[in-house]
Amino acid sequence: MAIGKNKRLNKKGKHSRKKKQDSFEKKEWFKFKLPKIQSFKVATYGWTPANKTASGVLVESRLQDRVATIRLGDLEAEPKADNPEILSTSTNLKLRIAKTTTADKMCWLDFHGLELTRDKQCSMIKKWVSLIEAYVDIKTTDGIVFRCFGLALTKKQPGQVKNTAYAQTSQTKRIRAKMIEIMREILSDKTTKEFVGQLLVDKIGDAFKQKLTCIFPIHDACVRKVKLIKRPGNEDTRRIEELHDDRKDENEVDED
Repeated sequence: MAIGKNKRLNKKGKHSRKKKQDSFEKKEWFKFKLPKIQSFKVATYGWTPANKTASGVLVESRLQDRVATIRLGDLEAEPKADNPEILSTSTNLKLRIAKTTTADKMCWLDFHGLELTRDKQCSMIKKWVSLIEAYVDIKTTDGIVFRCFGLALTKKQPGQVKNTAYAQTSQTKRIRAKMIEIMREILSDKTTKEFVGQLLVDKIGDAFKQKLTCIFPIHDACVRKVKLIKRPGNEDTRRIEELHDDRKDENEVDED
């Protein structure tokens, strides 16, 4: 008999149905362990799941190089809401899982990059002013290369009647060259821990406002993004341990 003639032949029996299993029963949960950096007021933050060991694949390999995005304002002792006047509350950190310990279910994080939130970047852009951007590649003493993107916005001069505050092409080139020089001066020849410490206290933004004003009045300036370009192929476990070691606080900000 053809299948289409008898409707009962199409229906499967109750016993043939496969029982649904909760996918989260096969997962283990690991907590994020944050590096010992001055701007991080908490030691751990958040959880991430990973499938349990099966088919010869270890749970550590499933977590390796996974990137977590955390807002810097949430790493305070008491989480702070976004404040337009405080840059740290509008910064998203990207941290990469570099080491996993199954004994205490911890994921040791390493710095992967940062970026201002979209709301913050949109609020900074104004009409009738010049937006000047510059980027430079910085290599740390650990052998990691980061690309830093700087941003500066012009403003009206004191007593100016004209509505616009556009910088001339020659001034824009001078400002861009000066921004690259400042970023290289502050961030070069530093370890990853010192590099991140300089970024999170916004020392570069303060230097931009101080040293670019002689070329053209600056309303706001900061590092809007830091991107990881290159890192050594073999993971340096000693560097990761020093990054999480609170006995050697290498991120002290130079007072110059």
